[in-house]
Amino acid sequence: MNIGSVAFAGLMLAVGLVYEAMAMNMPEGSLAYPGPGLFPMVVGVFLIATALGCLLQEIMPRMRSKDSAASSLPSEVPAAAEERNVAKTIQLTALMIGYIFVLKPLGFPLAIFAFLALAIRIFGYRKWLPTLAMAAVIASLAYVAFVVWLKVSLPLGILEEVLG
Repeated sequence: MNIGSVAFAGLMLAVGLVYEAMAMNMPEGSLAYPGPGLFPMVVGVFLIATALGCLLQEIMPRMRSKDSAASSLPSEVPAAAEERNVAKTIQLTALMIGYIFVLKPLGFPLAIFAFLALAIRIFGYRKWLPTLAMAAVIASLAYVAFVVWLKVSLPLGILEEVLG
């Protein structure tokens, strides 16, 4: 068990709980008219869920693998895995920089769709149809959440001419 990973996940869980407690003191409004506390409350829930997921991911596999550790060989060389992680980090960084440059000309819906599709591929999913479907669903949800529901003014880019 990596103590640093467990400590970091625990710290993020504590930060998320404090953040959520502070957000709950703000007026949340309603779904039709969200108040200033609604978005921080949603962010706090995601932060807590992510921290719990990381904490469980760090603790649970270690418990299961203790029994089978003696009988199984490592599936890959740690150095090769580390090199792949560095490559993925560089690719995702380049993808984020690219997203910044294409956001305004392409518009939010197309830019986020392309970003998500490529990010899913970078993370190792190889089938195009499910990748494009996941990207489309997540991009649609993001558009509805930010543009329709929260009324955030995001660029439409080339879609502005098409949509009117």
